[in-house]
Amino acid sequence: MSHQLAVLRRRRSERGATTAEYAVGMVAACGFGGILITLLKSDAMMSVLKAIINWALQSAGVEGVQV
Repeated sequence: MSHQLAVLRRRRSERGATTAEYAVGMVAACGFGGILITLLKSDAMMSVLKAIINWALQSAGVEGVQV
């Protein structure tokens, strides 16, 4: 009987663990997304992205297009 009680207590103590893990993951994902948005809006990253796009267009044979 005491073994069953111990199992029940353990299950009750972990009841909200999954929800807390999802919450921590969501906060981390939002923070990472905010950092990415900030980086991609910077002038340096915009010029790098434009250079990559122009290189890809030139590699595909599209001439005279500048992004």
